[in-house]
Amino acid sequence: MNIIQENDVSGFCLEKRLRDGNPELHRRMKDSILVFNNMLKKYTVRFPGYTDHSMFHSLDIIEYCNDIIGIDQVAKLSPDECYVLMMASYMHDIGMGINNEDYINFSKILEKTVNGFIEDSHDEADKVRIFHHEYSALFIEKYFDLYDIPDESYKKAIIQISRGHRKTDLFDKAEYGDINVPNGTIRTAYLSAVLRLADEIDVASSRNPELLFKSEVSGNENQDKIFGIHESIQKVEIYGDMIVLYSRPKSSEYIQMIWNLSQKIQDNLDYCREVALERSDLRIFQNKVVIKPERESSNNNQEGFSWFKV
Repeated sequence: MNIIQENDVSGFCLEKRLRDGNPELHRRMKDSILVFNNMLKKYTVRFPGYTDHSMFHSLDIIEYCNDIIGIDQVAKLSPDECYVLMMASYMHDIGMGINNEDYINFSKILEKTVNGFIEDSHDEADKVRIFHHEYSALFIEKYFDLYDIPDESYKKAIIQISRGHRKTDLFDKAEYGDINVPNGTIRTAYLSAVLRLADEIDVASSRNPELLFKSEVSGNENQDKIFGIHESIQKVEIYGDMIVLYSRPKSSEYIQMIWNLSQKIQDNLDYCREVALERSDLRIFQNKVVIKPERESSNNNQEGFSWFKV
């Protein structure tokens, strides 16, 4: 399976850097993709009406990582850093599909190691959702041989970056220090910040099956609002200094929700920029989140666009 297409340039710069710089690590990653795909699909067992957390989400995340880092900075990453970032992008949500046996065993570990894990109000699905980054880390720890990860140092880097996509403190030098691997050093704080931001901005309508929009099968008012927000955001694009949400509100009630989401993304962007600045010699150059109206054709209904600041 050749992931890189001949005419691709910026969209596959992480993978091209990996392929050209370390063909063996690139082969290991490619050989794991089928296993990733099969495992990631299992999130639907606990979350049948949830936003997409399949392989398609992972591929979107990798594309956003490419755009956030940029071609010039990708050239400053080692092939090993490209490998662990892409592996973490594939695996960051893998804990959402764990089986019942792993759920029980992993939960016992997390009860002893994660503050706030024991909470009577959390049912099984809610607990997995809230702490899925920790379940993902334990899954990688247990099954890393299945994914042809070369050794303990790469495994540790992939685990930390996967965990880093939410909640963890990326300023913690003990947790997110540089990790030495056979061919160099992995800057875990920076790569985690990139992954966290990429995950945060995967909010466009393409992330969710059209069937869910039409039928609203989740039956959960909160989840249906999330679907509505995703449906209202047509696409997300990353430019040199900004992240743009192109939006067509589903109805007027979603206007404030979209603004709230843009502020949440801005807060996350500010945090990740600061992590990059303080914890690495690389940068996240995007500094603002902008909402713009999506006008795909002249026939689109323009009602509601007056609220946009363009």
